[in-house]
Amino acid sequence: MSALNQIFVRVHFRYDRDRYAEDLEQFAAWLLANEYPNKSARGHLYRVQQVLHALGTEPSAPLKAHELRWVFRRKERRQPRYRHTHTTYSKYLRSVHRLEEPRPPEPSETAIFVDEFCARLARRRGLATSTIYGYRLWISDFLRRSLPANAAVADLKQGALPLYIQSRARDLTWTTLQNAIKCVQAFLRDCHERGLIPERIDQIDLPRRFRAGLPPRAMPWPYVEQLLASVDRTRQVGIRDHAILHLMAHYGLRTGEITDLRLDSIDWRTRTLTVWRAKTRSTTVLPLHERTIAVLKRYLETGRPRSDLPYLFLTATAPRGPLTKYSTSFLFLSRLRRSGLPNSRYTAYSLRHAFAMRLFQNGVGMKAIGDLMGHSSLVSTSVYLRLQADQLREVALPVPQPHGENVA
Repeated sequence: MSALNQIFVRVHFRYDRDRYAEDLEQFAAWLLANEYPNKSARGHLYRVQQVLHALGTEPSAPLKAHELRWVFRRKERRQPRYRHTHTTYSKYLRSVHRLEEPRPPEPSETAIFVDEFCARLARRRGLATSTIYGYRLWISDFLRRSLPANAAVADLKQGALPLYIQSRARDLTWTTLQNAIKCVQAFLRDCHERGLIPERIDQIDLPRRFRAGLPPRAMPWPYVEQLLASVDRTRQVGIRDHAILHLMAHYGLRTGEITDLRLDSIDWRTRTLTVWRAKTRSTTVLPLHERTIAVLKRYLETGRPRSDLPYLFLTATAPRGPLTKYSTSFLFLSRLRRSGLPNSRYTAYSLRHAFAMRLFQNGVGMKAIGDLMGHSSLVSTSVYLRLQADQLREVALPVPQPHGENVA
């Protein structure tokens, strides 16, 4: 049975007899191979058929990206779903090498230099691809703003970094600006060590702060329980979301650590979970509670779609693939909004902070909390002490009063 017959049970003849029947058949087979449901596949095939007729090219011929984009955008004015089909069809065309895209411009000497630095950094420290992307983004932004056109890295002067910070501080949040500064400092330090810049221009003093001096924002534990209870577990996506939020709340996992979990991360015999800590390049083995084992078993039995992918948590829609840390953060915000809890204050990391605070309130030592959370330094863990104003008051020493002074 052809792919078109599987997707269009009754009306496939409209596509079998079409001028672009072979193109549509191959696209239909790709959609099925990537686990697109029939309803979604039917919509994509219908819209692609309309676009192909609007283009009028020869069947099976390569398609030019700018022409394809122009036709899709015309269709988008009346039907926004053409935008999604454009993305999906372009991905298919790239996979079969039928999309002719303009060649990117030749990289400048500075861009090549940045790419070489990022490649060395990836080899030396084994950083994730997303982290390397951040380095490339901020270093390129710094050089574009700090150097005139066609200038070399050696032309950077003392004070270039403070000027960059001053220009970007109005547009970026403090956390994002800190990240940008660290990326640029690493680049400038490497340039000095290799003799490309004669003097150190990366050194700058910045105050350490959290949201205008406030400590991390932890969600109260009753809110955490209410959030978990509000997730509808009658559907596959709800079972998946509940399992993710459960691990974040009860084990303090970061969003990136959730997405790195694999099927073999769970050891059912020893009842443990092995977590990869990307920030410290290490693993942590966490014991699993009976309730957590029940949550994970239910997810694997009824909530996880059938797939050969090794990742524990997969996307709910085709094409199947691992979740990203950004989609995990969006998942938290979406479930928080549906729960009816106040959602203007909290982020996905609020569950991680709630986990740390709950341990601290139950008398767990700071070293143990830091180990469970994957902190490389107790400085990071000690931040949670700032939330415990009431407990800190209990250990404060009494202030001695001057002899003979009457204190009313």
